[in-house]
Amino acid sequence: MLRPPVGVALLGFIALMAGFAYSFVGLRYLGVVAFGPASIGSGLVFWGALTLLVGIMFFAAAFALWATQPWAWLFAHYLAIIGLIEAVFVMIANDSLTDGIAVALFPLLVIWYLNDKDVKATFGLPTAP
Repeated sequence: MLRPPVGVALLGFIALMAGFAYSFVGLRYLGVVAFGPASIGSGLVFWGALTLLVGIMFFAAAFALWATQPWAWLFAHYLAIIGLIEAVFVMIANDSLTDGIAVALFPLLVIWYLNDKDVKATFGLPTAP
């Protein structure tokens, strides 16, 4: 196992924190962590299970990034692309180009960083000459 670069380790930490957040919200929706009553049949059990599953996926992605697994590189790319799509929605919803650009900055930075030849080599991916 290679030691991940600092940027990859930071992305793994961000994924770990997202895993904690999604898991906590999922457990809350499921009624395990209670901060208020939820009515039966409100659909919270479905969304709670789905949110908890997303949290578990983020936990797996965090440890895979730290272990420099190739699928974690791809997973981070997918999340960045989803972030760019979200930036378009923010731009439309707020009717503000600057808000959309602000939201798009981090996903663009992640895509740029992950495509660096040294980072790709760390994950065992082929690099262009």
